[in-house]
Amino acid sequence: MTTTDALQLTEHEILALLAFNDGEPTVLTRDIFRLTPQADNEQLTKAGMTTLLVRDLAVLSDGDLVVKGPAEFLTAVMATAGEWLEIALVTPEKNHVMFVVGSAGGAFVANVNGDGTHGFSPLKNDRPILAFGLDAAATYLQDPQRQRPVAAHIKHHGLDATPRTANLMVDESGIWHLAIGEGDSMTRTEVAEPEALDHFRKALDLDEGTAAPQ
Repeated sequence: MTTTDALQLTEHEILALLAFNDGEPTVLTRDIFRLTPQADNEQLTKAGMTTLLVRDLAVLSDGDLVVKGPAEFLTAVMATAGEWLEIALVTPEKNHVMFVVGSAGGAFVANVNGDGTHGFSPLKNDRPILAFGLDAAATYLQDPQRQRPVAAHIKHHGLDATPRTANLMVDESGIWHLAIGEGDSMTRTEVAEPEALDHFRKALDLDEGTAAPQ
């Protein structure tokens, strides 16, 4: 896949791609895509394999299904992934949800379309995927034309690492708020705009995972 390619896949096609490999990266990828409840549904998986064949994203070789083209790239990344982002960009008009998956061999972003399909696009592998997530958040949060409140919610996963969750919001008055963690452990604080994105980054860093700024 090149940086300009995009591929629309249904959930049953994603299930089919995930079925090619076992292992922790596959399990976590399936969970992040909210497909774990369907993991044992053989009919959905077979339907996905059929449509991959019809769409020329897979071929039969000696009776086995072999993915090809962009589907081969996505399958390889999901099978060897070591890092994931769940991103929700929230405005009064709409929510934009996407998942980012990164491995040593490549990375991609999957935009959730809201109709049971996802739009997959490869990412350049010269930057950490967290940088992509922070750039997407900054685009929404810093747009003066966008109706407020506006928020960016990111959950950062890594293999053998504790996930980091943070939410950065700009309210109707233009005040920035940072929430770190989830549930009862969540902390909230008001942050100055010039330092807000840096605090957001530090809160999501798997190595740092800092507490809320004082």
